[in-house]
Amino acid sequence: MILNSFRPSPPKVNEPRVWPWIYGDAFGSFSDASPGNNLALPSVQQAVLRRWADGDFVNDWPPATPPPMSLAKVPLAQQPAMLDKAALHFCLADAFHPGCEMTWPMRHASLYEKPFRIRRRPPGQPEPDYGNSLNQQIALEPGGPLYAQGPGDISRWMALPWQGDTAFCRSGYDPDYDPYLPTFWPARVPNQVLTEEDYLTVINTALPRAARIAAFNHRPDWLRAIMKGPAPTVMMRMIAQFGAMGIVEARKGIANDPDFPAVIFVESLAASPLKAAAMQVSRFLAAPQRPLSRTELAGWESEEQYEEFRRIRVRPR
Repeated sequence: MILNSFRPSPPKVNEPRVWPWIYGDAFGSFSDASPGNNLALPSVQQAVLRRWADGDFVNDWPPATPPPMSLAKVPLAQQPAMLDKAALHFCLADAFHPGCEMTWPMRHASLYEKPFRIRRRPPGQPEPDYGNSLNQQIALEPGGPLYAQGPGDISRWMALPWQGDTAFCRSGYDPDYDPYLPTFWPARVPNQVLTEEDYLTVINTALPRAARIAAFNHRPDWLRAIMKGPAPTVMMRMIAQFGAMGIVEARKGIANDPDFPAVIFVESLAASPLKAAAMQVSRFLAAPQRPLSRTELAGWESEEQYEEFRRIRVRPR
């Protein structure tokens, strides 16, 4: 059942209800029915999960000994691999649309000289001149842009500046399906967050439980302080204000409580005009004067703004 809950690789149909609930590489680039609109399970992970589902695994969990909590406790011969693992654990990878840290060239074996090691272009050796146009044949051939890499080569495929593009990478592009899912990179670019105000209500045990539960279930949009106005204005505001955007951090929750977790992830905002604006919007959303539409629940200022972002994001058919 768990294996079949995941989107297979490669996907054959566009089915948003299976896992992961994350947009894929092709979102907005092809028809709404494209199988690539939603992210598929990587083929290696799918193979491992299938072996687990078939019972082809060693039942050694939980391990007999606890995992090492510092690098010094890892056997010396295993420390280099552990450093790779520690770094890769916090990389986002898919979806490459174009991505959040690096993008689609990372999938090409020609980019690597060995596992996890980028093939480097020798110092002083300029990149070849690929001519006035870059087609698929040139891009994929040995010695092409997906071969040896120099400074700046890996990140040049990203949006420029990436903060402006991140204002587009949101949830609920189809509010009629769901205002919150699918999503893009929820760990790095959150869509809905628990505010510090609501967190303080949750942990205040002197308050009525119903009020605390309501505060815990309230999730305003992360971009709420910069979302007013047309799309170009929002993008420029995102670039200018990105350093003041909220950071989600782990805080102490309520131990042994059926309604609240022991660790709660809370949006922390540094003192700034952006924080004041965000708090004002949060309070409005907590007690709106009218029922919010599904488009507004998804974080859009209005249906008109949603359609404008949609026109920019989705290419003409």
